[in-house]
Amino acid sequence: MLHSILLVLISFSFCLVSKICFAETQNEKTNDRKLQAYRIDQPPQFDGLVEEPIWLRMEAATAFVQRNPDEGELSKEKTEVRIGFDEKNLYVGIICFDSQPENLVINRNQRDGLKYDSDFIMLLLDTFHDGQNAFIFGTNPTGIEHDAQISKAGQSRGGGGGPARGGGGGTQRGGSSAENLNWDGVWKVRSQITKRGWESEMIIPFRTLRFKPGQNQSWGLNIARNLRRRNELSYWSPISRAFRFRQVDLAGTLYGLDLKNHRSLKLLPYVLGGFSQDYTPLNYESTIEKNVGLDLKYSLTSSLTLDGTINTDFAQVEVDDEQVNLTRFDLFFPEKRSFFLENSGFFEFGSAREVEVFFSRRIGIDKNQEPVPINGGARLSGKIGSYQVGFLNMQTRQVSDVVPANNFSVARISRELPNRSSIGLIGVNRQSSSNFLSYSDYNRTFGADVNLGLGEFANLFNYIAKTKTPGLQNSDHAYSSRLDYDDSTHEFILAYMEVGRNFNPEAGFVRRTNFRKPEYFYRYTYYPDSKIIRDFAPHFSRKTWYQLQTNNKESDFQHYHIDSHWQNGGRSGIAFNHSFERLDQPFEIIPGITVPSGQYGFNEIIANIQTDGSARIFAGGNVAAGGFYNGNIRSINLNGGYRQNQNLSWTTSYVHNSIKLPVGNFNTDLIGLRFNWSFNSKSFFQTLSQYNNLSKSFGHNIRLGLMSTSSTGFFVVFNTRHMTSSFIDPHQVSRHTLGRALFIKFNYLLDY
Repeated sequence: MLHSILLVLISFSFCLVSKICFAETQNEKTNDRKLQAYRIDQPPQFDGLVEEPIWLRMEAATAFVQRNPDEGELSKEKTEVRIGFDEKNLYVGIICFDSQPENLVINRNQRDGLKYDSDFIMLLLDTFHDGQNAFIFGTNPTGIEHDAQISKAGQSRGGGGGPARGGGGGTQRGGSSAENLNWDGVWKVRSQITKRGWESEMIIPFRTLRFKPGQNQSWGLNIARNLRRRNELSYWSPISRAFRFRQVDLAGTLYGLDLKNHRSLKLLPYVLGGFSQDYTPLNYESTIEKNVGLDLKYSLTSSLTLDGTINTDFAQVEVDDEQVNLTRFDLFFPEKRSFFLENSGFFEFGSAREVEVFFSRRIGIDKNQEPVPINGGARLSGKIGSYQVGFLNMQTRQVSDVVPANNFSVARISRELPNRSSIGLIGVNRQSSSNFLSYSDYNRTFGADVNLGLGEFANLFNYIAKTKTPGLQNSDHAYSSRLDYDDSTHEFILAYMEVGRNFNPEAGFVRRTNFRKPEYFYRYTYYPDSKIIRDFAPHFSRKTWYQLQTNNKESDFQHYHIDSHWQNGGRSGIAFNHSFERLDQPFEIIPGITVPSGQYGFNEIIANIQTDGSARIFAGGNVAAGGFYNGNIRSINLNGGYRQNQNLSWTTSYVHNSIKLPVGNFNTDLIGLRFNWSFNSKSFFQTLSQYNNLSKSFGHNIRLGLMSTSSTGFFVVFNTRHMTSSFIDPHQVSRHTLGRALFIKFNYLLDY
């Protein structure tokens, strides 16, 4: 029955989209805020002070309206934003008036360091005025650069396999997100704290953006200000609690722009040197590392960009967070490499961290999370009329006795429609290129998706995909339909997903196969008139996995949670979970501990708390107790930190599980410690130390970055990994060190 319902929903979606395609493609704006952009002949002095006469002659965006804590009321402090332009740049002048400038909250002084625990301001620019795509530029009183790309009308497309036991050492990035925080544009900003509050000036080159050229153009515009001491978030174009800042179609209008087609060529060469040592293989030796490579970016038009890379290197990338896996399924390790993160929203398809048709981490990293050399590649992405397009091709090198050389290709196209809607196609191909005779060593995936905005608060997401792998036939499909509704008081999700036993996107990520899964979620939010509590949000959800062939229930997860947010930014709650697992085969949780096959139902209670994240000392986490298969579990998950000032901070995390089973008892401990020292907004010294008792190892990642523009500059990276006790290496030498590496890298942006 659910299968039939899904097919009806998808058919209905295609029929509705076919009608929408003939409609006017320009979104009807629900907000009527408008601001004029002024042409200027002489740029203002770039000093972070908005006081020249040229600024004062411009109309200002003002009268910001609160989202929190007093929805619909004017902000308690005045904000003024003015925008000008010339042939090359967009100029933004910002005055954040503050009656208590001595009480500004500034917790970070590093690129992309804006969080809701600090004072900040952000601009959203919908440069095609399509209600679907946008750029975000933000800063704080110290003048940091924060930027992001918005796609898919700001709508996340579902996903996730439910809370996994164990946990990692920090926030993960990746998946089908509507906001790409890892995009780094080339632009400039300066800020100063003054007697009237704090002020900023931004210079955003047009060649950093994508847009439609022409006279008297209009863009979508919204502006957000966070006044942290009140925990107040306000917008120029008002947005209710039901939506987020990234909801592009709720932006106001910036008009009066005269835009020319901007072509540009950016070259990013790099040189790298260093050494690496690995003491685990039989033929280990110290390796001298030396390499050169080149990335390039060419604007074919103002809306279409070609990116290329030769001999790609990612030495400056932070290492993965350690994770403990107490499930039967693969862990998700997020993408962190900048080349793949830029424009990643164009290529996303599926359900985040559960079924992703294309997952760029499959390129250049093997199954053991070891790097595979990348010879080069190219990416074409942008807009052609109302169509969003993305083409990617990458070639990896053969590693003897590990992986063959492979060519990866991705093609993605989507037609954007009114009211957050779109229809699209994707194709992904992996082809072995080590031996031209091995033409049968390939894997291909094809998919189509239809996404509909229904009214103001609802969205319907649908996709269907199929893979083609030699030796695997039938049951090689995946499809999903998901209805989301959120009006800030009521939120619900109704979803259905099915994945065949032979669905095998080798350039993607699939957490599990051979199931159909109905899912529902409901949350009610109550906003009391209180100086302490901002809201109560009781909610419940259920996900059930059934085997396709037998229709037997394989897994079930029920979640009941009473959550609350505090006016100071803290949080607390208590939850009850019920889990069911059917094991058709014994499950080895850790080496030497195996749960017998059978059916298991177990419950747990969880209490969570988080203190004010803007305080100098902050902490949070949860504790849990309950059953685990045919035994029990006690869990502690803690995080916290200390900030001496905006430049110096320590954060730590600790995950502990104490598990008792009839077949044996064991504990897991995962400890992470991060240190950050920001010399200024573009230079840093960072360390990440991690300990995992299951692998009996600890590692350190030490990074020094002296950046010039965007994410370019001089980097020194040292990685080392040790065992807690000595081991005998393949040459019968007693050691503690598993391996270590030192890299020095320099890259420089040549902007033409």
